[in-house]
Amino acid sequence: MRLVKGLLDRCLEALELLAAHPEWLRLSDIAQRLDLQAGPAHRLLANLVEQGWVEQQPTTERYRLSLKLSLLGQQYLYGTGLPGLVQPVIDGVARQCKELVRVTVVDGDRLRWFASSQGAAPGLMYQPSMSGDIILHATANGKAWLASQTDEQALQHAMRAGFAQDAATSPVGGPRVVRTVAALLETLQQTRERGYGLAVEEAEPGVSALAMVVRNASDQVVGTMSIAGPCMRLSEDRYAECQAQLAAAVQTLRMVWPRSEGLPSS
Repeated sequence: MRLVKGLLDRCLEALELLAAHPEWLRLSDIAQRLDLQAGPAHRLLANLVEQGWVEQQPTTERYRLSLKLSLLGQQYLYGTGLPGLVQPVIDGVARQCKELVRVTVVDGDRLRWFASSQGAAPGLMYQPSMSGDIILHATANGKAWLASQTDEQALQHAMRAGFAQDAATSPVGGPRVVRTVAALLETLQQTRERGYGLAVEEAEPGVSALAMVVRNASDQVVGTMSIAGPCMRLSEDRYAECQAQLAAAVQTLRMVWPRSEGLPSS
């Protein structure tokens, strides 16, 4: 049993590694990141290739995740019915605010992008990738979620997601991102008092965002919803309007989000 568990753990670690790096990876890089010798790493990858979870590039013999896991994930999500419930809600908010609206879901100790709707006109769009990591301490979504927890829990989650107290010279985030524990805790307290997460040039230069947590009918925090756009357009005089739109939308999601089945919740 112990051997089987060890192999299963290694397979899952390899899948998580490849999921975080969509580009082709060399065997040596995978082995190093998994702390394995080349031989065991090769056998592990060969087994995943055989089962269809990983594909190998014939010319370079590099590896990447196949679409099998993604397709299974989509099949599971659509089986819950949640995408069909969420999309009309965020489409309505996007039409109102004429900005980018996104929803995240809680997945263990992190947030993951789940759905988006673009309300801005062509040529004026802010349209970031939906596949990137969510930097908890630098985004409105992240700060809204962290503020729903105790300070201790919030710091643990933020640090697992890349925040460090000695990050004064870190390239992560925009020019106004918080860099110290004291600043982060102060920001989270302001978020609780304000009722929504706010990030102005923190995730990236020139971008503002507001976010609120999404709860299900059992009062579990299951995700967040945000409105984001260029600072010149999403300025302070629009915050109250956006807060009201978010508040109405998260109440709607609260009524339709599954109580216990469906997506992970905190």
